Amino acid sequence: MRLHLECIDHPDPEKHYQPEWIQIDGKALTGRIVIDNHQFGQCQFEGCTFLYSGGPFGFFECDLKGGCRLVLTGCARRTSECIQAFEPYLRLITPY
Repeated sequence: MRLHLECIDHPDPEKHYQPEWIQIDGKALTGRIVIDNHQFGQCQFEGCTFLYSGGPFGFFECDLKGGCRLVLTGCARRTSECIQAFEPYLRLITPY
C-alpha cells in the first residue's frame, strides 16, 4: 500500500515560524517507530508499530507491508477518546 500523508506544519515567514522535524529518506524500517516530528520520504515499512502522540508528521511516497499498526499515546489518545465519547451526540467539524 502506498502512503502519502502531509501533516507537517508549514513555515510562516510573516511570523518567523520555522517548524522543526527530522527528515528520513529511502530507509527500510521495522519495529517501533515514533512518527511525531518526523517526515519520511520514499521509505518502506514492514510489520511496524507506529507510535503517535499528536505532533506533526509526514509520509511521502512510502510503502507499507506486513500488517503495520498505529498506537495512539498522550494527546492523540486523549483526542481519540474524546471523539469516541461525543460521537453519538455531536457532529465533528474540522476547520480548514
